[in-house]
Amino acid sequence: GSRAMLRLSLNRRAACLRTSLPALAPKKKGKGGGGPAKDVASDAGPTDADQLFNIFAGKEDHTLQADDWYPSWLWTLDKPRKTYGELSMMFIHGVNIESARQSDFNRFLRLHRVLLIKTNNARMQKRGRPVFPP
Repeated sequence: GSRAMLRLSLNRRAACLRTSLPALAPKKKGKGGGGPAKDVASDAGPTDADQLFNIFAGKEDHTLQADDWYPSWLWTLDKPRKTYGELSMMFIHGVNIESARQSDFNRFLRLHRVLLIKTNNARMQKRGRPVFPP
């Protein structure tokens, strides 16, 4: 259950660290023969599901703990955040306002400001006013 999800999350993060964008870019044909091509996947290390990546030399790998050992917010990271539409229904129209949290309100304000800026920029662009660089 949760332990497998944590393991999957750790493997996804580790996969991001293993292969960088320049390694994935198409290779340029250059002058000369070059050497044998290096296999990027072989340099990545073990890909077992139980493998935790230890960055400290001389220390042993961490062990996975029971689910209740980890903080409760960790298990909410895989759930999608509320959209601007859901938050506006909550804070403007009062739908489900009883379940509102301060973090929801802060997110609503931030998303609302971004929407106002984008709308204002589009409106100013349509008027034909010159846009001066900052």
